Amino acid sequence: MYAIIETGGKQYRVQPGDFIEIEKLEGAEGTSIRFDQVLMVSKPSEQNSQIWLGKPLLSGAQVSAEIVGQGRGEKILIIKMKRRKQYRRTQGHRQYLTQLLVTHLDNGAGEKVELSAEDKKAKLERFHTSLTPKGPASTNKYLRKPATISKKNTEEKRI
Repeated sequence: MYAIIETGGKQYRVQPGDFIEIEKLEGAEGTSIRFDQVLMVSKPSEQNSQIWLGKPLLSGAQVSAEIVGQGRGEKILIIKMKRRKQYRRTQGHRQYLTQLLVTHLDNGAGEKVELSAEDKKAKLERFHTSLTPKGPASTNKYLRKPATISKKNTEEKRI
Protein backbone atom coordinates (compact mmCIF):
# COMPACT_ATOMS: atom_id res chain seq x y z
CA MET A 1 0.00 0.00 0.00
CA TYR A 2 1.30 3.48 -0.84
CA ALA A 3 0.13 7.06 -0.35
CA ILE A 4 0.62 10.48 -1.90
CA ILE A 5 1.29 13.12 0.77
CA GLU A 6 1.81 16.86 0.57
CA THR A 7 4.43 18.74 2.59
CA GLY A 8 6.44 21.86 1.87
CA GLY A 9 4.31 22.62 -1.19
CA LYS A 10 5.40 19.37 -2.88
CA GLN A 11 3.84 15.94 -3.24
CA TYR A 12 5.63 12.68 -2.41
CA ARG A 13 4.76 9.02 -3.06
CA VAL A 14 5.54 7.05 0.12
CA GLN A 15 5.12 3.57 1.51
CA PRO A 16 6.33 2.02 4.78
CA GLY A 17 10.09 1.45 4.65
CA ASP A 18 10.85 4.33 2.25
CA PHE A 19 13.45 7.00 2.96
CA ILE A 20 12.36 10.41 1.69
CA GLU A 21 14.14 13.76 1.62
CA ILE A 22 11.89 16.78 2.18
CA GLU A 23 12.30 20.45 3.03
CA LYS A 24 13.34 21.12 6.60
CA LEU A 25 10.96 20.20 9.42
CA GLU A 26 11.68 21.06 13.03
CA GLY A 27 12.65 18.17 15.28
CA ALA A 28 15.61 16.14 16.47
CA GLU A 29 16.71 12.85 14.97
CA GLY A 30 14.55 9.99 16.22
CA THR A 31 11.45 12.18 16.57
CA SER A 32 8.20 10.86 15.07
CA ILE A 33 6.20 13.05 12.68
CA ARG A 34 2.61 12.58 11.47
CA PHE A 35 1.39 13.83 8.08
CA ASP A 36 -2.37 14.44 7.84
CA GLN A 37 -2.38 15.93 4.34
CA VAL A 38 -2.86 12.67 2.42
CA LEU A 39 -4.12 13.14 -1.13
CA MET A 40 -4.46 9.51 -2.23
CA VAL A 41 -3.94 5.98 -0.94
CA SER A 42 -3.67 2.93 -3.19
CA LYS A 43 -3.53 -0.79 -2.50
CA PRO A 44 -2.24 -2.45 -5.69
CA SER A 45 -2.80 -6.13 -6.42
CA GLU A 46 -2.55 -8.41 -9.46
CA GLN A 47 -6.31 -8.69 -10.03
CA ASN A 48 -7.54 -5.21 -9.19
CA SER A 49 -6.31 -2.19 -7.28
CA GLN A 50 -8.15 -0.27 -4.62
CA ILE A 51 -7.83 3.51 -4.65
CA TRP A 52 -8.98 5.99 -2.01
CA LEU A 53 -8.95 9.45 -3.54
CA GLY A 54 -9.40 12.65 -1.55
CA LYS A 55 -11.21 15.78 -2.69
CA PRO A 56 -8.64 17.30 -2.08
CA LEU A 57 -7.61 15.43 1.13
CA LEU A 58 -8.59 12.06 2.59
CA SER A 59 -10.29 12.40 5.95
CA GLY A 60 -8.80 10.20 8.66
CA ALA A 61 -5.82 9.12 6.55
CA GLN A 62 -2.36 9.67 7.97
CA VAL A 63 1.27 8.75 7.41
CA SER A 64 3.81 8.50 10.24
CA ALA A 65 7.55 8.86 9.76
CA GLU A 66 10.68 9.12 11.87
CA ILE A 67 13.40 11.76 11.37
CA VAL A 68 16.70 10.06 10.53
CA GLY A 69 18.74 13.01 9.26
CA GLN A 70 18.91 16.81 9.28
CA GLY A 71 21.28 18.94 7.26
CA ARG A 72 21.93 20.78 4.05
CA GLY A 73 21.80 19.41 0.52
CA GLU A 74 24.09 19.89 -2.46
CA LYS A 75 25.14 23.39 -3.44
CA ILE A 76 23.33 24.91 -6.40
CA LEU A 77 25.10 27.65 -8.35
CA ILE A 78 23.11 30.48 -9.89
CA ILE A 79 25.01 32.26 -12.65
CA LYS A 80 23.81 35.43 -14.36
CA MET A 81 25.63 36.82 -17.38
CA LYS A 82 24.97 39.41 -20.06
CA ARG A 83 27.20 39.05 -23.04
CA ARG A 84 29.39 41.91 -24.21
CA LYS A 85 28.47 44.00 -21.13
CA GLN A 86 31.04 42.68 -18.61
CA TYR A 87 28.20 41.61 -16.31
CA ARG A 88 28.66 38.36 -14.42
CA ARG A 89 27.17 37.37 -11.06
CA THR A 90 27.36 34.06 -9.25
CA GLN A 91 25.39 33.03 -6.21
CA GLY A 92 25.24 29.75 -4.31
CA HIS A 93 22.38 28.12 -2.41
CA ARG A 94 22.17 25.08 -0.14
CA GLN A 95 18.69 23.98 0.94
CA TYR A 96 18.01 22.76 4.47
CA LEU A 97 16.57 19.23 4.23
CA THR A 98 15.15 16.54 6.51
CA GLN A 99 15.42 12.82 5.80
CA LEU A 100 12.58 10.59 6.99
CA LEU A 101 11.89 6.89 7.31
CA VAL A 102 8.19 6.16 6.68
CA THR A 103 6.99 3.79 9.40
CA HIS A 104 3.17 3.73 9.33
CA LEU A 105 0.37 4.24 6.81
CA ASP A 106 -3.37 4.46 7.56
CA ASN A 107 -5.91 4.97 4.77
CA GLY A 108 -8.69 6.30 7.02
CA ALA A 109 -11.01 3.41 6.14
CA GLY A 110 -9.63 1.00 8.72
CA GLU A 111 -6.70 -0.50 6.81
CA LYS A 112 -3.23 0.05 8.23
CA VAL A 113 0.27 -0.93 7.17
CA GLU A 114 3.18 -0.66 9.59
CA LEU A 115 6.91 -1.28 9.28
CA SER A 116 7.98 -4.09 11.63
CA ALA A 117 10.64 -3.47 14.27
CA GLU A 118 13.11 -5.88 12.62
CA ASP A 119 12.71 -4.24 9.21
CA LYS A 120 13.09 -0.80 10.74
CA LYS A 121 16.28 -1.81 12.53
CA ALA A 122 17.72 -3.38 9.36
CA LYS A 123 16.92 -0.29 7.27
CA LEU A 124 18.44 2.08 9.81
CA GLU A 125 21.66 0.00 9.94
CA ARG A 126 22.05 0.30 6.14
CA PHE A 127 21.06 3.99 6.05
CA HIS A 128 23.75 6.61 5.35
CA THR A 129 22.85 10.28 5.14
CA SER A 130 24.12 12.38 2.26
CA LEU A 131 23.33 15.64 4.05
CA THR A 132 26.07 17.75 5.59
CA PRO A 133 25.60 19.62 8.84
CA LYS A 134 25.56 23.39 8.81
CA GLY A 135 29.02 24.77 9.39
CA PRO A 136 30.72 28.14 9.27
CA ALA A 137 30.65 29.91 5.94
CA SER A 138 33.91 29.84 4.02
CA THR A 139 35.43 33.18 3.08
CA ASN A 140 37.59 33.99 0.13
CA LYS A 141 41.23 34.50 1.11
CA TYR A 142 41.28 37.83 -0.73
CA LEU A 143 38.34 39.15 1.29
CA ARG A 144 39.85 38.41 4.71
CA LYS A 145 41.11 41.32 6.78
CA PRO A 146 44.85 41.90 6.41
CA ALA A 147 47.07 41.33 9.41
CA THR A 148 47.33 44.37 11.64
CA ILE A 149 50.60 46.28 11.47
CA SER A 150 52.33 46.83 14.77
CA LYS A 151 53.25 50.34 15.96
CA LYS A 152 56.95 49.63 15.66
CA ASN A 153 56.68 49.00 11.92
CA THR A 154 54.69 52.18 11.29
CA GLU A 155 57.07 54.40 13.30
CA GLU A 156 60.09 53.11 11.42
CA LYS A 157 58.47 53.83 8.06
CA ARG A 158 57.62 57.41 9.00
CA ILE A 159 61.23 58.30 9.83
